[in-house]
Amino acid sequence: MRPLPRGAVWIAPSTVVGEHCVFGCVKESRLAARGVDLDRLAREAAPVEIGERCLIFNQVVIYEGSRLGEGCVVEDRVRVGYDVHVGRDVRLIYGAYLCDRVQVDDGARVAGFVCDGAQIGTQSSVMGQLVHEYSRPHCRWWEVDEPSPVVHEDVVVGFGATVVGGVELGPRSYIAAGAVVTTDVPPEHVVTGINQLTPASAWPGRRLRELLAHWQRLSSG
Repeated sequence: MRPLPRGAVWIAPSTVVGEHCVFGCVKESRLAARGVDLDRLAREAAPVEIGERCLIFNQVVIYEGSRLGEGCVVEDRVRVGYDVHVGRDVRLIYGAYLCDRVQVDDGARVAGFVCDGAQIGTQSSVMGQLVHEYSRPHCRWWEVDEPSPVVHEDVVVGFGATVVGGVELGPRSYIAAGAVVTTDVPPEHVVTGINQLTPASAWPGRRLRELLAHWQRLSSG
């Protein structure tokens, strides 16, 4: 029995890596091809690049072609799919699952499940799930390429919240814990329940006042 092939990996000298990590995994669609040459797959795999001053903890898996910018923290049991681009000073929190071709911009924090092709903007926090509609389960797995959520800058997706399909979350929007979003969210709105949108300026609650005031300063500056 042969181990799965792995591609080249470049890790900056100042980066620290924990135990039982696997870098450079070859993506599934190429592995599944019949009669494939595993050595050739490893040679042809896009390299993994991990920048300076990153902290990679334990049991982290990163697939081919993915890049992490400098200053990132990747906590235990994080999975990063192929061709994922992660900016500077990003934190991937325990157990985060990033599928393939995801883009995470500088300073973001990600803890949940992020579907293929999703985009997460600068300084956003995604603690819930970004998922596809999954409207064609009768098709073969690799035949379907559904639209993915786009999260703009300074957005919060709370724990247990779910954002479904090719929707956009506008800058400085807040998706409350447990909310479900299936429609575009304008900038500076709070979402509760199922698609219940409230402009931040009209939000009556006290808990978000400090955050909303901070966002107001950002938008006015």
